[in-house]
Parts: sequence; C-alpha cells; structure tokens
Amino acid sequence: MTRRPLLHIASIAAAMSLVIAACGGAASQAPALTDPKEILTQSVLSLKDVKTVEIVGALSGKLDVAELGGSLDLSSTTIAAAADIPNQKAQVKIDAPALLGTKVDAIVVDGVAYVKIDGPLAGMAGFEAGKYVKEELPEPSAAPGGSGGIDTENEIQKQIDEFQKQLDELPNPPTKEADQKCGDQDCYHVQIKASAEDMKELDPEAGSMTGDVTIDWLARKSDLRPAQIKISIASPDMGTVGITLDFKYDGTVNISAPPADQVVTK
Repeated sequence: MTRRPLLHIASIAAAMSLVIAACGGAASQAPALTDPKEILTQSVLSLKDVKTVEIVGALSGKLDVAELGGSLDLSSTTIAAAADIPNQKAQVKIDAPALLGTKVDAIVVDGVAYVKIDGPLAGMAGFEAGKYVKEELPEPSAAPGGSGGIDTENEIQKQIDEFQKQLDELPNPPTKEADQKCGDQDCYHVQIKASAEDMKELDPEAGSMTGDVTIDWLARKSDLRPAQIKISIASPDMGTVGITLDFKYDGTVNISAPPADQVVTK
C-alpha cells in the first residue's frame, strides 16, 4: 500500500518503542501543554520511565488484494503485546483469522528470540507447526567510554532529536484537537494528517503506491504517556485500513521462554 513515505509517518508513532528501551525512574505530574509538537515530544520522552507496558490492538477495514482474489477483512485481527523493560523481556501475539487462521507468537527472553507461526502459512514461512524457532539476539553495543552498557541519557536525547526532526519534516504540522477522556484519564488529542500527495513529497520514488494517512495520538494529561494511538490509511488502490493500540503501564507482566520440547533451532 504505502512504502517508504508511510514508514516515515508510521515511524513517528513507532518512535516510542525506541525510547522505551532506556528506562528510568517514576513518572511525574506534567504541566498543561498547548503546543501539539511539544505534547508529542513529551509523550515520547515520558516512556523512559516505564517499567512494564501492555498493549492491546485491533485492526479495522478491508484490504483489496488482487493476489488473494478480492478483499481481506482485517476487522477480526487482534494484537496483544507486553514488555518488562528492566528485565528485557517482551512478547507479541497476533491472531489473524481472515489470513488463513494465522497466529503468531514472538517472545524475547534473556537475549533470545522465540517465534512460532500457526496456520497454513507456517510451512510457507519455513516454520514447523506448534514449534518455536529459537534465535540468539546480538549483544547491545557498549556505551562510549567503555562502560559496557547503554548510554541511557545520550540514547534518549538522540531518539528525541530524531523524533523532533521527523515532526519538522512533515508537510503539514500536527494539530491539537479537543481534549478527551481515555477511560478514567483526561487526555490530550494530537492529530497528524498527510495526504497521498504529501506522502509523495516525502518520498517521490513512492509513485502511486501511497495513500492518505491519519494518526490520532492520545496522551494522558497526568503523566503524558500514550493512552491510545490510532493509525488510518486510505488508498484508492488498496482500500481503507486502520489499527488502534491501547496502552497500560506498570502492571504485572509474566513473560517466560516456551517449554524446551516446543523449541527448535533454525
């Protein structure tokens, strides 16, 4: 549907996953903000304090795919993810009944990734049904000065600088919409919109493989952490699809490696 220009817009929403890798102390009460860029920047920065996060996601819309002989209804697709930042553990589960009943379970524990794919597509991807493929992850680079760890403050600042640069490069600046409720929280609402023409401006090589993109970012006023992120993509060739992600923080997260008899090494 959209290629590199969409990746540019989507990277703004995804930037939180980069900042969240560097954890800190407890979150603090944030002052009232009115500048949408500042809200987004402070919302991303707030993630440095996260200990655990749980994400529940759902897709919507239909994707027109000629290769599959028609449209693919994504409305039954769900995503569940969790991360334990101090212990460097994470898990993502995807359930896509409309995609031939495909299910994906990805786990990261102790520097090792385990991935399992169930459904007819498993064999096509080289996976054995009911088995997790195990792969060692590379060690994180040593921090400057030879401390052997991640230079947290520098890494956070680098990610924030890159995030602000991406915001500045948008053809249309983010807008602050009316504040709203997110469950029992009061939330800021910031919206980013980019038309298909805007996307081509970001990457002229994209040609016609693009669409209109809308990102709605809801940040809790209490600590500016993202409460919900919605992304919608409308393409005349591929249809209109969307994803909604809801976030919970600092709860109990249980993530462990799968049983040894369910693991194979690729």
